Amino acid sequence: MTALAPDERQELAQSVRSACERIAPEERVRAVAYGEGDAASGFDTALWDVLCNQVGVAAIALPEHLGGAGYGASALGVVAHELGRALAPVPFLGSTVLATGLLLDLADRYPDAEKRLAQLIEGRRTAAAALTGDGGLWRRSAVTLRATRRGDDWSVDGTVRHVLGGTAADDLVVVAAADDGEPAVFLLDPKIDSVDVEAERVLDGTRPMATITLTGAAAMRLSGDGPVDDLVQRNVDVALAVLSAEQVGACERVLELATAYARTREQFGRPIGSFQAIKHKCADMLVDLEWARSASHAALQAFDSEDAAIASEAQWRASMAKAVCSESLRNAVRANVQIHGGIGFTWEDSAHLYFRRARTDEVIFGAPAQHWDRLANLTKLN
Repeated sequence: MTALAPDERQELAQSVRSACERIAPEERVRAVAYGEGDAASGFDTALWDVLCNQVGVAAIALPEHLGGAGYGASALGVVAHELGRALAPVPFLGSTVLATGLLLDLADRYPDAEKRLAQLIEGRRTAAAALTGDGGLWRRSAVTLRATRRGDDWSVDGTVRHVLGGTAADDLVVVAAADDGEPAVFLLDPKIDSVDVEAERVLDGTRPMATITLTGAAAMRLSGDGPVDDLVQRNVDVALAVLSAEQVGACERVLELATAYARTREQFGRPIGSFQAIKHKCADMLVDLEWARSASHAALQAFDSEDAAIASEAQWRASMAKAVCSESLRNAVRANVQIHGGIGFTWEDSAHLYFRRARTDEVIFGAPAQHWDRLANLTKLN
Protein backbone atom coordinates (compact mmCIF):
# COMPACT_ATOMS: atom_id res chain seq x y z
CA MET A 1 0.00 0.00 0.00
CA THR A 2 1.45 3.34 -1.08
CA ALA A 3 1.37 6.36 1.24
CA LEU A 4 0.62 9.86 -0.01
CA ALA A 5 3.50 12.31 0.31
CA PRO A 6 2.66 15.64 1.98
CA ASP A 7 2.72 17.54 -1.32
CA GLU A 8 0.53 14.87 -2.92
CA ARG A 9 -1.98 15.18 -0.09
CA GLN A 10 -2.10 18.94 -0.58
CA GLU A 11 -2.51 18.61 -4.33
CA LEU A 12 -5.29 16.03 -3.99
CA ALA A 13 -7.13 18.15 -1.43
CA GLN A 14 -6.88 21.24 -3.60
CA SER A 15 -8.15 19.38 -6.66
CA VAL A 16 -11.21 18.10 -4.81
CA ARG A 17 -11.88 21.50 -3.24
CA SER A 18 -11.60 23.29 -6.58
CA ALA A 19 -14.02 20.88 -8.24
CA CYS A 20 -16.55 21.30 -5.45
CA GLU A 21 -16.31 25.09 -5.49
CA ARG A 22 -16.65 25.25 -9.27
CA ILE A 23 -19.40 22.70 -9.87
CA ALA A 24 -21.29 22.44 -6.58
CA PRO A 25 -21.46 25.82 -4.84
CA GLU A 26 -23.91 26.32 -1.98
CA GLU A 27 -26.82 27.02 -4.36
CA ARG A 28 -26.31 23.65 -6.07
CA VAL A 29 -25.96 21.81 -2.75
CA ARG A 30 -29.20 23.41 -1.59
CA ALA A 31 -30.98 22.29 -4.78
CA VAL A 32 -29.82 18.71 -4.22
CA ALA A 33 -30.68 18.81 -0.53
CA TYR A 34 -34.25 19.84 -1.28
CA GLY A 35 -34.65 17.69 -4.42
CA GLU A 36 -35.15 20.58 -6.80
CA GLY A 37 -34.92 20.33 -10.59
CA ASP A 38 -32.65 17.54 -11.82
CA ALA A 39 -31.32 16.85 -8.31
CA ALA A 40 -34.08 14.54 -7.10
CA SER A 41 -31.71 11.55 -6.82
CA GLY A 42 -29.69 13.20 -4.04
CA PHE A 43 -26.51 13.15 -6.15
CA ASP A 44 -24.86 15.76 -8.32
CA THR A 45 -23.93 13.67 -11.36
CA ALA A 46 -21.87 16.45 -12.96
CA LEU A 47 -19.69 16.82 -9.88
CA TRP A 48 -19.32 13.06 -9.49
CA ASP A 49 -18.23 12.70 -13.11
CA VAL A 50 -15.50 15.31 -12.67
CA LEU A 51 -14.34 13.86 -9.35
CA CYS A 52 -14.09 10.36 -10.84
CA ASN A 53 -12.66 11.09 -14.27
CA GLN A 54 -10.53 14.19 -13.67
CA VAL A 55 -9.52 13.87 -10.02
CA GLY A 56 -9.77 10.08 -9.71
CA VAL A 57 -11.37 9.89 -6.27
CA ALA A 58 -13.08 6.54 -6.92
CA ALA A 59 -9.78 4.88 -7.88
CA ILE A 60 -7.66 6.04 -4.98
CA ALA A 61 -7.87 2.95 -2.77
CA LEU A 62 -8.05 0.31 -5.51
CA PRO A 63 -4.90 -1.64 -6.38
CA GLU A 64 -2.99 -0.66 -9.50
CA HIS A 65 -3.70 -3.90 -11.36
CA LEU A 66 -7.40 -3.00 -11.27
CA GLY A 67 -6.83 0.53 -12.51
CA GLY A 68 -6.54 2.16 -9.12
CA ALA A 69 -3.89 4.31 -7.49
CA GLY A 70 -3.02 1.87 -4.71
CA TYR A 71 -3.36 4.32 -1.82
CA GLY A 72 -5.00 3.53 1.51
CA ALA A 73 -7.56 4.84 3.94
CA SER A 74 -5.64 8.04 4.65
CA ALA A 75 -6.00 9.08 0.99
CA LEU A 76 -9.72 8.40 1.20
CA GLY A 77 -9.72 10.62 4.27
CA VAL A 78 -8.12 13.50 2.34
CA VAL A 79 -10.93 13.34 -0.22
CA ALA A 80 -13.60 12.94 2.44
CA HIS A 81 -12.36 15.99 4.35
CA GLU A 82 -12.87 18.23 1.33
CA LEU A 83 -16.24 16.67 0.46
CA GLY A 84 -17.36 17.27 4.03
CA ARG A 85 -16.35 20.93 3.90
CA ALA A 86 -18.49 21.45 0.80
CA LEU A 87 -21.32 19.07 1.81
CA ALA A 88 -20.69 17.58 -1.63
CA PRO A 89 -23.73 15.56 -2.76
CA VAL A 90 -21.86 12.56 -4.18
CA PRO A 91 -21.98 8.80 -3.44
CA PHE A 92 -18.42 8.65 -2.12
CA LEU A 93 -19.02 7.11 1.32
CA GLY A 94 -21.69 4.57 0.42
CA SER A 95 -20.44 3.56 -3.03
CA THR A 96 -16.68 4.20 -3.28
CA VAL A 97 -15.75 3.35 0.31
CA LEU A 98 -18.20 0.76 1.67
CA ALA A 99 -19.77 -1.08 -1.27
CA THR A 100 -16.70 -0.97 -3.52
CA GLY A 101 -14.55 -2.07 -0.60
CA LEU A 102 -16.66 -5.21 -0.21
CA LEU A 103 -16.64 -5.87 -3.95
CA LEU A 104 -12.88 -5.42 -4.04
CA ASP A 105 -12.25 -7.85 -1.17
CA LEU A 106 -14.37 -10.48 -2.94
CA ALA A 107 -13.23 -9.69 -6.50
CA ASP A 108 -11.97 -13.21 -7.09
CA ARG A 109 -15.47 -14.60 -6.49
CA TYR A 110 -17.29 -13.21 -9.52
CA PRO A 111 -16.30 -13.28 -13.20
CA ASP A 112 -16.83 -9.66 -14.25
CA ALA A 113 -15.05 -8.08 -11.29
CA GLU A 114 -12.57 -6.01 -13.30
CA LYS A 115 -15.24 -4.63 -15.62
CA ARG A 116 -17.58 -3.80 -12.75
CA LEU A 117 -14.88 -2.12 -10.70
CA ALA A 118 -13.71 -0.16 -13.76
CA GLN A 119 -17.21 1.24 -14.23
CA LEU A 120 -17.34 2.20 -10.55
CA ILE A 121 -13.98 3.95 -10.89
CA GLU A 122 -15.23 5.92 -13.88
CA GLY A 123 -18.42 6.95 -12.10
CA ARG A 124 -20.59 5.17 -14.68
CA ARG A 125 -21.99 2.94 -11.94
CA THR A 126 -22.66 3.38 -8.26
CA ALA A 127 -23.10 0.71 -5.63
CA ALA A 128 -24.84 0.52 -2.27
CA ALA A 129 -24.38 -1.86 0.66
CA ALA A 130 -27.27 -3.25 2.73
CA LEU A 131 -25.73 -5.01 5.72
CA THR A 132 -28.23 -4.87 8.56
CA GLY A 133 -31.95 -4.30 8.78
CA ASP A 134 -31.57 -0.96 10.55
CA GLY A 135 -28.53 0.39 8.69
CA GLY A 136 -26.59 0.73 11.95
CA LEU A 137 -23.61 -1.00 13.48
CA TRP A 138 -22.59 -4.32 12.00
CA ARG A 139 -24.08 -7.12 14.10
CA ARG A 140 -24.96 -10.52 12.74
CA SER A 141 -28.05 -10.50 14.97
CA ALA A 142 -29.31 -7.45 13.01
CA VAL A 143 -29.19 -9.22 9.62
CA THR A 144 -32.79 -9.37 8.36
CA LEU A 145 -32.31 -10.79 4.87
CA ARG A 146 -32.57 -14.51 4.18
CA ALA A 147 -30.97 -16.31 1.21
CA THR A 148 -32.29 -19.56 -0.24
CA ARG A 149 -30.37 -21.85 -2.55
CA ARG A 150 -32.09 -23.52 -5.48
CA GLY A 151 -29.55 -25.66 -7.30
CA ASP A 152 -26.73 -23.36 -8.36
CA ASP A 153 -28.83 -20.22 -7.93
CA TRP A 154 -29.62 -18.06 -4.92
CA SER A 155 -32.59 -15.85 -4.10
CA VAL A 156 -32.88 -13.32 -1.29
CA ASP A 157 -35.93 -12.24 0.73
CA GLY A 158 -36.46 -9.57 3.38
CA THR A 159 -36.36 -5.85 4.04
CA VAL A 160 -33.51 -3.50 4.94
CA ARG A 161 -33.88 0.14 5.95
CA HIS A 162 -31.65 3.22 5.76
CA VAL A 163 -29.53 1.94 2.86
CA LEU A 164 -27.15 4.81 2.11
CA GLY A 165 -27.26 5.70 -1.59
CA GLY A 166 -29.76 2.93 -2.28
CA THR A 167 -32.07 5.10 -4.35
CA ALA A 168 -29.71 5.42 -7.33
CA ALA A 169 -27.44 2.37 -7.01
CA ASP A 170 -26.67 0.17 -10.01
CA ASP A 171 -25.28 -2.63 -7.83
CA LEU A 172 -26.54 -3.77 -4.46
CA VAL A 173 -24.24 -5.65 -2.08
CA VAL A 174 -26.18 -7.35 0.71
CA VAL A 175 -25.51 -9.57 3.68
CA ALA A 176 -28.09 -12.32 4.10
CA ALA A 177 -28.35 -15.42 6.27
CA ALA A 178 -27.78 -18.48 4.08
CA ASP A 179 -29.45 -21.87 4.51
CA ASP A 180 -27.09 -22.80 7.34
CA GLY A 181 -27.92 -19.58 9.19
CA GLU A 182 -24.48 -18.06 8.62
CA PRO A 183 -24.30 -14.55 7.08
CA ALA A 184 -22.97 -14.41 3.53
CA VAL A 185 -22.34 -11.61 1.03
CA PHE A 186 -24.43 -11.43 -2.14
CA LEU A 187 -24.53 -9.17 -5.20
CA LEU A 188 -27.75 -8.36 -7.02
CA ASP A 189 -29.32 -5.92 -9.45
CA PRO A 190 -31.60 -3.46 -7.59
CA LYS A 191 -33.52 -2.68 -10.78
CA ILE A 192 -35.12 -6.11 -11.28
CA ASP A 193 -38.83 -6.59 -10.59
CA SER A 194 -38.32 -8.60 -7.40
CA VAL A 195 -36.54 -5.65 -5.75
CA ASP A 196 -38.57 -2.72 -4.46
CA VAL A 197 -36.53 0.42 -3.70
CA GLU A 198 -38.44 3.09 -1.79
CA ALA A 199 -36.77 6.44 -1.18
CA GLU A 200 -36.96 7.44 2.47
CA ARG A 201 -37.82 10.88 3.71
CA VAL A 202 -34.49 12.11 5.05
CA LEU A 203 -33.37 15.15 7.01
CA ASP A 204 -30.41 15.75 4.69
CA GLY A 205 -31.22 15.29 1.02
CA THR A 206 -27.53 15.02 0.16
CA ARG A 207 -27.50 11.74 2.11
CA PRO A 208 -30.23 9.81 0.22
CA MET A 209 -31.38 6.58 1.83
CA ALA A 210 -33.77 3.85 0.84
CA THR A 211 -35.86 1.04 2.26
CA ILE A 212 -35.28 -2.00 0.06
CA THR A 213 -37.59 -5.01 -0.01
CA LEU A 214 -36.47 -8.21 -1.73
CA THR A 215 -38.98 -10.85 -2.76
CA GLY A 216 -37.16 -13.85 -4.10
CA ALA A 217 -34.59 -11.61 -5.77
CA ALA A 218 -31.99 -13.43 -7.84
CA ALA A 219 -28.53 -12.93 -6.37
CA MET A 220 -24.93 -14.01 -6.87
CA ARG A 221 -23.15 -15.31 -3.80
CA LEU A 222 -19.77 -13.65 -3.42
CA SER A 223 -18.46 -15.04 -0.14
CA GLY A 224 -17.42 -18.62 0.47
CA ASP A 225 -18.52 -21.02 3.17
CA GLY A 226 -16.51 -19.41 5.96
CA PRO A 227 -17.67 -16.60 8.27
CA VAL A 228 -17.79 -13.08 6.81
CA ASP A 229 -17.94 -11.12 10.07
CA ASP A 230 -14.33 -9.91 9.97
CA LEU A 231 -14.58 -8.96 6.29
CA VAL A 232 -17.77 -6.95 6.74
CA GLN A 233 -16.64 -5.41 10.02
CA ARG A 234 -13.38 -4.19 8.53
CA ASN A 235 -15.12 -2.48 5.63
CA VAL A 236 -17.63 -0.87 7.97
CA ASP A 237 -14.81 0.36 10.19
CA VAL A 238 -13.01 1.88 7.20
CA ALA A 239 -16.27 3.63 6.30
CA LEU A 240 -16.50 4.94 9.88
CA ALA A 241 -12.97 6.34 9.68
CA VAL A 242 -13.65 7.98 6.32
CA LEU A 243 -16.97 9.37 7.58
CA SER A 244 -15.10 10.90 10.52
CA ALA A 245 -12.86 12.74 8.05
CA GLU A 246 -15.96 14.15 6.33
CA GLN A 247 -17.21 15.30 9.72
CA VAL A 248 -13.89 17.01 10.45
CA GLY A 249 -14.11 18.85 7.14
CA ALA A 250 -17.65 20.00 7.88
CA CYS A 251 -16.66 21.04 11.41
CA GLU A 252 -13.73 23.06 10.04
CA ARG A 253 -15.97 24.85 7.56
CA VAL A 254 -18.63 25.56 10.20
CA LEU A 255 -16.01 27.22 12.40
CA GLU A 256 -14.91 29.38 9.45
CA LEU A 257 -18.50 30.44 8.80
CA ALA A 258 -19.12 31.24 12.47
CA THR A 259 -15.98 33.34 12.94
CA ALA A 260 -16.49 35.19 9.63
CA TYR A 261 -20.03 36.12 10.68
CA ALA A 262 -18.87 37.12 14.17
CA ARG A 263 -16.33 39.52 12.66
CA THR A 264 -18.82 41.30 10.41
CA ARG A 265 -22.17 41.21 12.25
CA GLU A 266 -22.51 44.21 14.54
CA GLN A 267 -24.63 44.80 17.62
CA PHE A 268 -24.51 47.87 19.83
CA GLY A 269 -22.00 49.44 17.48
CA ARG A 270 -19.37 46.70 17.47
CA PRO A 271 -18.81 43.21 15.99
CA ILE A 272 -20.50 40.44 17.96
CA GLY A 273 -17.18 38.57 17.93
CA SER A 274 -15.92 41.04 20.53
CA PHE A 275 -18.48 39.79 23.05
CA GLN A 276 -17.20 37.25 25.56
CA ALA A 277 -20.06 34.79 25.02
CA ILE A 278 -19.33 34.58 21.29
CA LYS A 279 -15.59 34.28 21.89
CA HIS A 280 -16.18 31.33 24.21
CA LYS A 281 -18.41 29.57 21.68
CA CYS A 282 -15.81 29.94 18.93
CA ALA A 283 -13.04 28.79 21.25
CA ASP A 284 -15.04 25.70 22.22
CA MET A 285 -15.66 24.96 18.54
CA LEU A 286 -11.91 25.12 17.85
CA VAL A 287 -11.12 22.76 20.73
CA ASP A 288 -13.76 20.30 19.52
CA LEU A 289 -12.39 20.52 15.97
CA GLU A 290 -8.87 19.63 17.08
CA TRP A 291 -10.16 16.70 19.17
CA ALA A 292 -12.04 15.47 16.14
CA ARG A 293 -9.09 15.96 13.80
CA SER A 294 -6.83 13.90 16.06
CA ALA A 295 -9.39 11.11 16.50
CA SER A 296 -10.02 10.87 12.76
CA HIS A 297 -6.32 10.84 11.93
CA ALA A 298 -5.70 8.07 14.47
CA ALA A 299 -8.44 5.92 12.95
CA LEU A 300 -7.27 6.37 9.36
CA GLN A 301 -3.66 5.75 10.38
CA ALA A 302 -4.56 2.38 11.92
CA PHE A 303 -5.84 1.01 8.61
CA ASP A 304 -2.67 2.00 6.74
CA SER A 305 -0.10 1.17 9.38
CA GLU A 306 2.43 -1.61 8.88
CA ASP A 307 2.90 -1.72 12.66
CA ALA A 308 0.89 -4.71 13.87
CA ALA A 309 0.21 -3.11 17.25
CA ILE A 310 -1.35 -0.01 15.66
CA ALA A 311 -3.26 -2.03 13.05
CA SER A 312 -4.78 -4.18 15.81
CA GLU A 313 -6.38 -1.04 17.27
CA ALA A 314 -8.31 -0.21 14.09
CA GLN A 315 -11.72 -1.28 15.40
CA TRP A 316 -11.74 0.77 18.59
CA ARG A 317 -10.05 3.72 16.88
CA ALA A 318 -12.82 3.74 14.25
CA SER A 319 -15.52 3.79 16.93
CA MET A 320 -13.68 6.46 18.87
CA ALA A 321 -13.43 8.62 15.75
CA LYS A 322 -17.12 8.17 14.93
CA ALA A 323 -18.20 9.11 18.45
CA VAL A 324 -15.82 12.06 18.91
CA CYS A 325 -16.36 13.54 15.44
CA SER A 326 -20.15 13.16 15.62
CA GLU A 327 -20.31 14.98 18.93
CA SER A 328 -17.85 17.67 17.82
CA LEU A 329 -19.80 18.43 14.65
CA ARG A 330 -23.11 18.38 16.52
CA ASN A 331 -21.77 20.91 19.03
CA ALA A 332 -20.30 23.06 16.26
CA VAL A 333 -23.48 23.33 14.18
CA ARG A 334 -25.51 24.19 17.28
CA ALA A 335 -23.10 26.96 18.22
CA ASN A 336 -23.03 28.20 14.63
CA VAL A 337 -26.83 28.52 14.54
CA GLN A 338 -26.77 30.45 17.81
CA ILE A 339 -23.99 32.77 16.64
CA HIS A 340 -25.96 33.52 13.45
CA GLY A 341 -29.07 34.26 15.48
CA GLY A 342 -32.44 34.31 13.71
CA ILE A 343 -31.01 33.88 10.20
CA GLY A 344 -29.30 30.67 11.33
CA PHE A 345 -32.70 29.04 11.87
CA THR A 346 -33.85 29.66 8.31
CA TRP A 347 -33.45 27.48 5.22
CA GLU A 348 -31.84 30.39 3.40
CA ASP A 349 -28.65 30.25 5.49
CA SER A 350 -25.86 27.70 5.12
CA ALA A 351 -25.97 27.04 8.87
CA HIS A 352 -29.16 25.08 8.26
CA LEU A 353 -27.51 22.81 5.67
CA TYR A 354 -24.62 21.92 7.98
CA PHE A 355 -27.04 21.32 10.84
CA ARG A 356 -28.93 18.76 8.74
CA ARG A 357 -25.72 17.01 7.69
CA ALA A 358 -24.46 16.86 11.28
CA ARG A 359 -27.65 15.31 12.63
CA THR A 360 -27.70 12.76 9.80
CA ASP A 361 -24.04 11.78 10.11
CA GLU A 362 -24.49 11.39 13.85
CA VAL A 363 -26.71 8.32 13.39
CA ILE A 364 -25.25 6.73 10.23
CA PHE A 365 -23.64 3.36 11.11
CA GLY A 366 -24.48 3.77 14.77
CA ALA A 367 -25.03 6.67 17.15
CA PRO A 368 -22.21 8.00 19.37
CA ALA A 369 -23.55 6.22 22.46
CA GLN A 370 -23.38 2.89 20.64
CA HIS A 371 -19.79 3.55 19.63
CA TRP A 372 -18.76 4.60 23.13
CA ASP A 373 -20.17 1.25 24.35
CA ARG A 374 -18.35 -0.61 21.59
CA LEU A 375 -15.15 1.27 22.37
CA ALA A 376 -15.44 0.31 26.05
CA ASN A 377 -16.00 -3.35 25.21
CA LEU A 378 -13.15 -3.51 22.71
CA THR A 379 -10.61 -1.82 24.98
CA LYS A 380 -11.73 -4.04 27.88
CA LEU A 381 -11.00 -7.12 25.77
CA ASN A 382 -7.54 -5.79 24.96
